[in-house]
Amino acid sequence: MTSSSIKDYATVVDLLKDRKNDLETFTTYAPSHRFIEGFVSANSLSFAVKDEDGSIFAMALGRDPVILNCDRLATSRGVIVDAKDFEHRADWDFYSIDTAAFATLDSADTGSNSDEIAAFLNAHAPDSSVWPDDSEILFWGQKRIAGELVALGALVQWRTGQVMFASIGTHFEHRNKGLAQQLVREMLARVAKLGVAHVGLGVFAENVSAKRAYENVGFDLVNEFTSYRLLGN
Repeated sequence: MTSSSIKDYATVVDLLKDRKNDLETFTTYAPSHRFIEGFVSANSLSFAVKDEDGSIFAMALGRDPVILNCDRLATSRGVIVDAKDFEHRADWDFYSIDTAAFATLDSADTGSNSDEIAAFLNAHAPDSSVWPDDSEILFWGQKRIAGELVALGALVQWRTGQVMFASIGTHFEHRNKGLAQQLVREMLARVAKLGVAHVGLGVFAENVSAKRAYENVGFDLVNEFTSYRLLGN
């Protein structure tokens, strides 16, 4: 049985206290100050939040979840959505990891040259979600060989407080050498020393090599999502 509409953020958190993955998903993607409503059942979770631009983002997770009115929607993989209402955007996976095991490793070097970072992303990771001077960025981690920038990534802190990896890329001529994995480990070491205990990341479902690399570092799969956009928006 699904709950009636819950308007209190703390009530949803309490109902999910024994559901680790659902709780992490909720607290990652639902800022408390933008929370609108939620529905919880034994096998499902739905919630909606208002973004800064006034649009509504919703998630519908688990078995037969409530599909809330929204402009953008993410569901658990396999949830059926009415194609007359929503257009499929992408399939993606959410991973996370605790940082404690990395605290004794050498920390990643950091960079702050916005022009260099933007040029690298344009050349080697043009679909990146975060770019220089984004206000959410904690730091840019980087690796160099003979002075040349060969791997790059950002750690950002969302308005929910969750710290996430973003815009991880490797120079085309230096791929398949494990540089991205090295960089991620070193960035985890740096963020652990800053007192951040837990970090997440999202990756496109079809990017099998990236998922394998993150799993080799120690990331755990939290959930598999499909994203949609409301038709007409």
